[in-house]
Amino acid sequence: MNNDTNVNVKQIPPFGDPTPVLTTIFATLCYCFWANTMGLFTDGAVLAIGVLQLAVFASYTIGGVILLRNGNSFGGNTFMIFATVFGGIGGATHVVMTFVGEQGISFCYQICGVAFIVAGIFLLCMIPPMRYAPKTDLIAFISGGVGVLAYGLTGAGLAPAALNYLGAWALLIDGIVGFYSVISAMLAFAGGKPLPLGKPVCKLPEAEVQEINA
Repeated sequence: MNNDTNVNVKQIPPFGDPTPVLTTIFATLCYCFWANTMGLFTDGAVLAIGVLQLAVFASYTIGGVILLRNGNSFGGNTFMIFATVFGGIGGATHVVMTFVGEQGISFCYQICGVAFIVAGIFLLCMIPPMRYAPKTDLIAFISGGVGVLAYGLTGAGLAPAALNYLGAWALLIDGIVGFYSVISAMLAFAGGKPLPLGKPVCKLPEAEVQEINA
């Protein structure tokens, strides 16, 4: 009796890169925060933005997990932080504060402000390694860090509300740069020529280049 068994193992196809959709989500939120601060929305905008934030929480989380699964630790952790702070904490806070406000229930928004401060500091701390990335990435982290930190400081009551205008314009820049990067990536995915993203401010040290190529 032949005990040999032929086993065909099918490799699970790797996940694609979800960075464009995650960046589009962030850019959309940037536009909404800017427009709301500029007074372009009607009453109920805060509730609507909160619903939007909660709506994208699942996509943010799934995309972050896919990046981590693909071995992209930097991108995966970054977008998981976005999912938690902007999607979960920000969305739930803006929705709940609207309803409890109508009921006259006390609600401390400063907690959300602290979360935004932490996220803003995180983005700004990533600026040094971004000097080796395309200029669009560097601009995105600078403007995003400034914008989120500004909203966090005002939300936590540590800065005057006027600082929100600085945050709004910084996030608008971040959204525009982010969407530009999305179009570039999608063109590359479709087999086209990507848009110029700008050369890095600094080149990687030769030792690190050799380590990457090894």
